Amino acid sequence: MTNTLILGDGAEERAWADWLRAQEDRRVLVASDPDEGLSIPDLDAIIVGGPIDARGEALRRVAADGRAIICLHPPGPNADTYYQVSMSLRETGAVIVPDTPLRLHPGVARLREALVGGELGEFRVLRLVIPAEPGEDLARVAFARVADVVLALLGELKSVNASGDPPGTEPEHELIVQLRDHQGRRAEARVSTDRAEAARLVLVGSHGSWTLEYGPSLEDPARLISRSASSDEERIEEFDAWDPRAAILGALSTAREAAQERRPLPSPNLLDGARAMELSEAVVESLRRGRTIDRHHERVDERTSFRAVMTSFGCLMFPGMLALFSASLAGRALGVEWAVYLAYPIPPVLIAFVVLQLLQLGIRPGETEQEADKGEPSLRG
Repeated sequence: MTNTLILGDGAEERAWADWLRAQEDRRVLVASDPDEGLSIPDLDAIIVGGPIDARGEALRRVAADGRAIICLHPPGPNADTYYQVSMSLRETGAVIVPDTPLRLHPGVARLREALVGGELGEFRVLRLVIPAEPGEDLARVAFARVADVVLALLGELKSVNASGDPPGTEPEHELIVQLRDHQGRRAEARVSTDRAEAARLVLVGSHGSWTLEYGPSLEDPARLISRSASSDEERIEEFDAWDPRAAILGALSTAREAAQERRPLPSPNLLDGARAMELSEAVVESLRRGRTIDRHHERVDERTSFRAVMTSFGCLMFPGMLALFSASLAGRALGVEWAVYLAYPIPPVLIAFVVLQLLQLGIRPGETEQEADKGEPSLRG
Protein backbone atom coordinates (compact mmCIF):
# COMPACT_ATOMS: atom_id res chain seq x y z
CA MET A 1 0.00 0.00 0.00
CA THR A 2 1.51 3.34 -1.07
CA ASN A 3 0.65 6.59 0.70
CA THR A 4 0.07 9.81 -1.26
CA LEU A 5 -0.35 13.13 0.51
CA ILE A 6 -2.39 15.96 -1.04
CA LEU A 7 -1.87 19.48 0.30
CA GLY A 8 -4.97 21.60 -0.26
CA ASP A 9 -8.69 21.13 -0.73
CA GLY A 10 -9.59 22.91 -3.97
CA ALA A 11 -11.30 21.47 -7.04
CA GLU A 12 -8.02 20.28 -8.60
CA GLU A 13 -6.90 18.67 -5.36
CA ARG A 14 -10.24 16.89 -4.92
CA ALA A 15 -10.07 15.60 -8.51
CA TRP A 16 -6.62 14.17 -7.79
CA ALA A 17 -7.87 12.61 -4.54
CA ASP A 18 -10.85 10.95 -6.26
CA TRP A 19 -8.62 9.59 -9.00
CA LEU A 20 -6.03 8.23 -6.57
CA ARG A 21 -8.67 6.55 -4.40
CA ALA A 22 -9.87 4.68 -7.49
CA GLN A 23 -6.41 3.16 -7.96
CA GLU A 24 -5.48 -0.13 -6.37
CA ASP A 25 -3.06 -0.26 -3.41
CA ARG A 26 -3.01 3.50 -2.89
CA ARG A 27 -3.96 5.35 0.26
CA VAL A 28 -4.79 9.06 0.04
CA LEU A 29 -4.19 11.52 2.86
CA VAL A 30 -5.20 15.19 2.78
CA ALA A 31 -3.69 18.02 4.83
CA SER A 32 -3.72 21.80 4.68
CA ASP A 33 -0.45 22.40 6.52
CA PRO A 34 2.85 21.07 5.06
CA ASP A 35 4.37 20.39 8.50
CA GLU A 36 1.33 18.36 9.49
CA GLY A 37 1.53 16.37 6.27
CA LEU A 38 5.28 15.75 6.47
CA SER A 39 4.84 14.14 9.88
CA ILE A 40 2.95 11.26 8.22
CA PRO A 41 5.29 8.24 7.80
CA ASP A 42 5.94 6.27 4.60
CA LEU A 43 4.80 8.84 2.06
CA ASP A 44 5.44 7.74 -1.52
CA ALA A 45 4.53 11.06 -3.16
CA ILE A 46 3.16 14.49 -2.28
CA ILE A 47 0.83 16.57 -4.45
CA VAL A 48 1.33 20.24 -3.57
CA GLY A 49 -1.78 22.34 -4.12
CA GLY A 50 -3.67 24.83 -2.03
CA PRO A 51 -4.31 28.51 -2.83
CA ILE A 52 -1.98 29.74 -5.58
CA ASP A 53 -0.63 32.58 -3.47
CA ALA A 54 0.41 30.09 -0.75
CA ARG A 55 1.42 27.21 -3.02
CA GLY A 56 5.01 28.39 -3.45
CA GLU A 57 5.77 28.36 0.27
CA ALA A 58 4.27 24.88 0.62
CA LEU A 59 6.41 23.65 -2.28
CA ARG A 60 9.58 25.08 -0.71
CA ARG A 61 8.89 23.42 2.64
CA VAL A 62 8.10 20.03 1.11
CA ALA A 63 11.08 20.15 -1.28
CA ALA A 64 13.41 20.92 1.63
CA ASP A 65 12.35 17.56 3.09
CA GLY A 66 13.58 15.73 -0.04
CA ARG A 67 10.26 14.32 -1.26
CA ALA A 68 8.87 13.15 -4.60
CA ILE A 69 6.47 15.95 -5.55
CA ILE A 70 3.80 16.79 -8.09
CA CYS A 71 3.18 20.53 -8.02
CA LEU A 72 -0.15 21.84 -9.27
CA HIS A 73 0.70 24.46 -11.86
CA PRO A 74 1.08 27.43 -11.62
CA PRO A 75 3.01 27.45 -8.30
CA GLY A 76 2.40 31.19 -7.85
CA PRO A 77 2.25 34.42 -9.84
CA ASN A 78 5.75 34.01 -11.31
CA ALA A 79 8.73 31.68 -11.74
CA ASP A 80 10.49 32.69 -8.51
CA THR A 81 9.26 29.62 -6.63
CA TYR A 82 10.74 27.21 -9.17
CA TYR A 83 14.03 29.14 -9.19
CA GLN A 84 14.31 29.15 -5.40
CA VAL A 85 13.40 25.47 -5.03
CA SER A 86 15.93 24.45 -7.68
CA MET A 87 18.78 25.58 -5.40
CA SER A 88 18.05 22.86 -2.85
CA LEU A 89 17.31 19.90 -5.14
CA ARG A 90 20.87 18.60 -5.31
CA GLU A 91 21.24 18.67 -1.52
CA THR A 92 17.81 17.39 -0.54
CA GLY A 93 17.24 14.83 -3.29
CA ALA A 94 13.72 16.11 -3.95
CA VAL A 95 12.15 15.43 -7.35
CA ILE A 96 9.50 17.85 -8.63
CA VAL A 97 7.16 17.38 -11.59
CA PRO A 98 4.78 20.24 -12.50
CA ASP A 99 1.24 19.15 -13.30
CA THR A 100 1.40 20.17 -16.99
CA PRO A 101 0.36 16.98 -18.82
CA LEU A 102 -0.62 18.44 -22.22
CA ARG A 103 2.85 17.95 -23.71
CA LEU A 104 2.51 14.22 -22.88
CA HIS A 105 -0.73 13.77 -24.85
CA PRO A 106 -0.32 11.28 -27.74
CA GLY A 107 -1.86 13.85 -30.12
CA VAL A 108 0.86 16.37 -29.23
CA ALA A 109 3.45 13.66 -29.87
CA ARG A 110 2.01 13.23 -33.39
CA LEU A 111 2.21 16.99 -33.99
CA ARG A 112 5.83 17.00 -32.87
CA GLU A 113 6.61 14.14 -35.27
CA ALA A 114 4.97 16.04 -38.13
CA LEU A 115 6.89 19.20 -37.27
CA VAL A 116 10.26 17.45 -37.04
CA GLY A 117 9.63 15.20 -40.04
CA GLY A 118 8.47 18.03 -42.31
CA GLU A 119 5.17 16.35 -43.18
CA LEU A 120 3.45 19.74 -43.35
CA GLY A 121 6.08 21.35 -45.53
CA GLU A 122 7.32 24.81 -44.65
CA PHE A 123 6.17 25.88 -41.19
CA ARG A 124 3.60 28.71 -41.15
CA VAL A 125 2.06 29.04 -37.68
CA LEU A 126 1.15 27.19 -34.50
CA ARG A 127 -2.25 28.12 -33.08
CA LEU A 128 -3.55 27.26 -29.62
CA VAL A 129 -7.13 27.90 -28.44
CA ILE A 130 -7.58 27.71 -24.67
CA PRO A 131 -11.04 27.77 -23.03
CA ALA A 132 -11.08 29.45 -19.60
CA GLU A 133 -13.59 29.73 -16.78
CA PRO A 134 -15.22 33.15 -16.22
CA GLY A 135 -13.35 34.99 -13.49
CA GLU A 136 -10.16 33.00 -14.03
CA ASP A 137 -6.90 34.93 -14.44
CA LEU A 138 -6.35 34.46 -18.17
CA ALA A 139 -2.62 35.29 -18.25
CA ARG A 140 -1.29 34.05 -14.90
CA VAL A 141 -3.42 30.90 -14.64
CA ALA A 142 -5.23 29.78 -17.81
CA PHE A 143 -2.36 30.58 -20.20
CA ALA A 144 0.33 29.50 -17.72
CA ARG A 145 -1.20 26.01 -17.46
CA VAL A 146 -0.71 25.23 -21.16
CA ALA A 147 2.20 27.52 -22.15
CA ASP A 148 4.48 24.52 -21.74
CA VAL A 149 3.09 22.85 -24.89
CA VAL A 150 4.20 25.80 -27.08
CA LEU A 151 7.72 25.47 -25.67
CA ALA A 152 7.58 21.70 -26.20
CA LEU A 153 6.86 22.17 -29.92
CA LEU A 154 8.88 25.29 -30.78
CA GLY A 155 11.52 25.56 -28.06
CA GLU A 156 12.60 28.87 -26.57
CA LEU A 157 10.66 31.92 -27.70
CA LYS A 158 12.21 35.27 -28.59
CA SER A 159 9.30 37.74 -28.43
CA VAL A 160 5.86 38.02 -26.87
CA ASN A 161 3.05 40.42 -27.71
CA ALA A 162 -0.24 40.24 -25.82
CA SER A 163 -3.55 42.08 -25.94
CA GLY A 164 -6.75 41.55 -24.03
CA ASP A 165 -10.41 42.36 -23.70
CA PRO A 166 -10.78 44.64 -21.86
CA PRO A 167 -7.33 46.23 -22.25
CA GLY A 168 -5.04 46.21 -19.25
CA THR A 169 -3.11 43.68 -17.20
CA GLU A 170 -6.17 41.59 -16.27
CA PRO A 171 -8.36 40.88 -19.32
CA GLU A 172 -11.64 39.24 -18.36
CA HIS A 173 -13.07 37.92 -21.64
CA GLU A 174 -10.24 37.20 -24.06
CA LEU A 175 -6.45 37.16 -24.24
CA ILE A 176 -4.52 37.04 -27.53
CA VAL A 177 -0.81 36.19 -27.40
CA GLN A 178 1.51 36.47 -30.42
CA LEU A 179 4.82 34.58 -30.09
CA ARG A 180 7.97 34.14 -32.19
CA ASP A 181 10.91 31.84 -31.67
CA HIS A 182 14.56 32.51 -32.54
CA GLN A 183 14.03 31.17 -36.06
CA GLY A 184 11.17 33.61 -36.70
CA ARG A 185 8.49 30.91 -36.48
CA ARG A 186 5.16 32.26 -35.24
CA ALA A 187 2.69 30.97 -32.68
CA GLU A 188 -0.66 32.34 -31.57
CA ALA A 189 -2.52 31.56 -28.36
CA ARG A 190 -6.12 32.63 -27.76
CA VAL A 191 -7.56 32.31 -24.27
CA SER A 192 -11.32 32.85 -24.13
CA THR A 193 -14.13 32.57 -21.60
CA ASP A 194 -16.60 31.87 -24.44
CA ARG A 195 -18.19 28.55 -23.48
CA ALA A 196 -18.68 27.70 -27.16
CA GLU A 197 -14.91 27.55 -27.69
CA ALA A 198 -13.30 24.10 -27.91
CA ALA A 199 -9.72 23.40 -26.91
CA ARG A 200 -7.56 22.81 -29.96
CA LEU A 201 -3.97 22.92 -31.13
CA VAL A 202 -3.37 23.68 -34.82
CA LEU A 203 -0.15 23.25 -36.76
CA VAL A 204 -0.20 24.95 -40.18
CA GLY A 205 2.34 24.40 -42.95
CA SER A 206 2.63 24.94 -46.68
CA HIS A 207 1.19 21.45 -47.36
CA GLY A 208 -1.84 21.82 -45.12
CA SER A 209 -2.78 21.76 -41.46
CA TRP A 210 -3.13 19.34 -38.56
CA THR A 211 -5.68 20.17 -35.85
CA LEU A 212 -5.77 18.40 -32.50
CA GLU A 213 -9.17 18.76 -30.83
CA TYR A 214 -9.28 17.69 -27.20
CA GLY A 215 -11.36 18.24 -24.07
CA PRO A 216 -10.17 20.85 -21.55
CA SER A 217 -9.67 18.10 -18.96
CA LEU A 218 -7.65 16.02 -21.50
CA GLU A 219 -9.53 12.91 -20.34
CA ASP A 220 -12.05 12.69 -23.18
CA PRO A 221 -11.31 11.07 -26.55
CA ALA A 222 -9.48 13.42 -28.91
CA ARG A 223 -9.05 13.54 -32.66
CA LEU A 224 -6.38 14.79 -35.03
CA ILE A 225 -7.76 16.27 -38.25
CA SER A 226 -5.33 16.64 -41.14
CA ARG A 227 -6.29 18.80 -44.12
CA SER A 228 -4.41 19.18 -47.39
CA ALA A 229 -3.69 22.65 -48.83
CA SER A 230 -4.01 21.40 -52.41
CA SER A 231 -7.30 19.49 -52.16
CA ASP A 232 -10.40 18.95 -50.04
CA GLU A 233 -8.91 15.78 -48.64
CA GLU A 234 -9.39 15.38 -44.89
CA ARG A 235 -8.14 12.59 -42.68
CA ILE A 236 -9.18 12.02 -39.06
CA GLU A 237 -7.14 10.07 -36.52
CA GLU A 238 -9.02 9.14 -33.36
CA PHE A 239 -7.42 8.95 -29.92
CA ASP A 240 -9.03 6.98 -27.12
CA ALA A 241 -9.74 8.48 -23.71
CA TRP A 242 -6.45 9.47 -22.11
CA ASP A 243 -5.51 9.71 -18.45
CA PRO A 244 -3.43 12.86 -17.73
CA ARG A 245 -2.98 12.05 -14.04
CA ALA A 246 -1.58 8.62 -14.82
CA ALA A 247 0.81 10.29 -17.28
CA ILE A 248 2.03 12.79 -14.66
CA LEU A 249 2.40 10.09 -12.01
CA GLY A 250 4.38 8.03 -14.52
CA ALA A 251 6.57 11.07 -15.25
CA LEU A 252 7.27 11.38 -11.52
CA SER A 253 8.29 7.73 -11.30
CA THR A 254 10.58 8.08 -14.31
CA ALA A 255 12.06 11.30 -12.89
CA ARG A 256 12.91 9.55 -9.61
CA GLU A 257 14.78 6.82 -11.46
CA ALA A 258 16.60 9.40 -13.59
CA ALA A 259 17.59 11.41 -10.51
CA GLN A 260 18.98 8.32 -8.79
CA GLU A 261 21.06 7.49 -11.87
CA ARG A 262 22.14 11.15 -12.34
CA ARG A 263 20.54 11.31 -15.79
CA PRO A 264 18.76 14.36 -17.28
CA LEU A 265 15.21 14.51 -16.03
CA PRO A 266 12.39 13.76 -18.50
CA SER A 267 9.76 16.35 -19.35
CA PRO A 268 7.79 17.88 -17.81
CA ASN A 269 10.27 18.86 -15.11
CA LEU A 270 11.11 21.84 -12.95
CA LEU A 271 12.93 23.54 -15.83
CA ASP A 272 9.87 23.21 -18.09
CA GLY A 273 7.66 24.63 -15.37
CA ALA A 274 9.98 27.59 -14.81
CA ARG A 275 10.10 28.41 -18.53
CA ALA A 276 6.31 28.24 -18.80
CA MET A 277 6.01 30.66 -15.88
CA GLU A 278 8.58 33.00 -17.46
CA LEU A 279 6.46 33.01 -20.61
CA SER A 280 3.38 33.85 -18.55
CA GLU A 281 5.30 36.69 -16.88
CA ALA A 282 6.26 38.04 -20.31
CA VAL A 283 2.58 38.04 -21.31
CA VAL A 284 1.67 40.07 -18.21
CA GLU A 285 4.53 42.49 -18.91
CA SER A 286 3.40 42.92 -22.52
CA LEU A 287 -0.14 43.66 -21.33
CA ARG A 288 1.19 46.21 -18.87
CA ARG A 289 3.46 47.99 -21.34
CA GLY A 290 1.24 47.61 -24.38
CA ARG A 291 4.08 46.49 -26.64
CA THR A 292 6.17 43.49 -27.72
CA ILE A 293 8.48 42.04 -25.07
CA ASP A 294 11.82 40.61 -26.21
CA ARG A 295 12.80 37.62 -24.12
CA HIS A 296 16.41 36.91 -23.25
CA HIS A 297 16.62 33.35 -22.03
CA GLU A 298 18.55 32.93 -18.80
CA ARG A 299 19.70 29.46 -17.83
CA VAL A 300 17.93 27.82 -14.92
CA ASP A 301 20.92 26.65 -12.91
CA GLU A 302 22.41 27.08 -9.45
CA ARG A 303 24.08 30.37 -10.36
CA THR A 304 20.87 31.88 -11.73
CA SER A 305 18.92 30.73 -8.68
CA PHE A 306 21.59 32.20 -6.38
CA ARG A 307 21.34 35.55 -8.17
CA ALA A 308 17.56 35.56 -7.83
CA VAL A 309 17.76 34.95 -4.07
CA MET A 310 20.48 37.59 -3.60
CA THR A 311 18.47 40.13 -5.57
CA SER A 312 15.46 39.54 -3.32
CA PHE A 313 17.68 39.78 -0.24
CA GLY A 314 19.24 43.03 -1.50
CA CYS A 315 15.82 44.57 -2.15
CA LEU A 316 14.94 43.94 1.49
CA MET A 317 18.35 44.77 2.97
CA PHE A 318 18.94 48.25 1.57
CA PRO A 319 15.61 49.79 2.74
CA GLY A 320 16.28 48.25 6.15
CA MET A 321 19.74 49.82 6.33
CA LEU A 322 18.34 53.17 5.24
CA ALA A 323 15.74 52.95 8.00
CA LEU A 324 18.41 52.12 10.62
CA PHE A 325 20.64 54.98 9.47
CA SER A 326 17.72 57.43 9.53
CA ALA A 327 16.68 56.24 13.00
CA SER A 328 20.27 56.66 14.22
CA LEU A 329 20.47 60.25 12.95
CA ALA A 330 17.03 61.11 14.30
CA GLY A 331 17.83 59.61 17.68
CA ARG A 332 21.03 61.61 18.07
CA ALA A 333 19.24 64.79 17.01
CA LEU A 334 16.67 64.15 19.76
CA GLY A 335 19.37 63.57 22.37
CA VAL A 336 19.15 59.78 22.46
CA GLU A 337 22.86 59.01 22.44
CA TRP A 338 22.54 55.23 22.30
CA ALA A 339 20.77 55.55 18.94
CA VAL A 340 24.20 55.82 17.31
CA TYR A 341 24.60 52.08 17.81
CA LEU A 342 21.69 51.43 15.46
CA ALA A 343 23.96 52.18 12.50
CA TYR A 344 26.79 49.90 13.67
CA PRO A 345 25.44 46.71 11.95
CA ILE A 346 25.35 48.41 8.54
CA PRO A 347 29.06 48.06 7.55
CA PRO A 348 29.38 44.33 8.45
CA VAL A 349 26.09 43.55 6.68
CA LEU A 350 27.34 45.32 3.54
CA ILE A 351 30.64 43.44 3.69
CA ALA A 352 28.82 40.11 4.14
CA PHE A 353 26.56 40.92 1.19
CA VAL A 354 29.59 41.65 -1.05
CA VAL A 355 31.31 38.43 0.06
CA LEU A 356 28.17 36.42 -0.71
CA GLN A 357 28.00 38.03 -4.15
CA LEU A 358 31.56 36.86 -4.81
CA LEU A 359 30.60 33.29 -3.91
CA GLN A 360 28.64 32.96 -7.14
CA LEU A 361 31.96 32.88 -9.01
CA GLY A 362 32.53 29.46 -7.47
CA ILE A 363 29.14 28.07 -8.45
CA ARG A 364 29.39 25.86 -11.49
CA PRO A 365 27.34 26.92 -14.53
CA GLY A 366 24.44 24.72 -15.53
CA GLU A 367 23.24 23.82 -19.00
CA THR A 368 24.75 25.42 -22.08
CA GLU A 369 22.73 27.68 -24.34
CA GLN A 370 22.76 24.90 -26.95
CA GLU A 371 21.18 22.54 -24.44
CA ALA A 372 18.61 25.20 -23.58
CA ASP A 373 17.64 25.59 -27.23
CA LYS A 374 17.15 21.84 -27.47
CA GLY A 375 15.06 21.89 -24.32
CA GLU A 376 17.40 19.50 -22.48
CA PRO A 377 16.96 19.96 -18.73
CA SER A 378 19.93 20.23 -16.39
CA LEU A 379 18.11 20.26 -13.03
CA ARG A 380 18.46 17.00 -11.18
CA GLY A 381 17.24 15.76 -7.88
